[in-house]
Amino acid sequence: MDDILIINIVWLLVGALAVWYVDKRAYQEGMTDAIVMHSNGNITYTTYEEGGEKMIEMTVKTYEE
Repeated sequence: MDDILIINIVWLLVGALAVWYVDKRAYQEGMTDAIVMHSNGNITYTTYEEGGEKMIEMTVKTYEE
């Protein structure tokens, strides 16, 4: 019974590490895409206040080749 518990804990840790790694990569790739789109003028930002909170509205232009 203890072996099954240890195996389950190991798989849980492996899964948690995999999710962390994939999420970290996706965030980095998303930031890179946003920077490139901003440089090309395909994404614009406007700021406004809503209920006392500062908000950002992003507008993404369609990509045309």
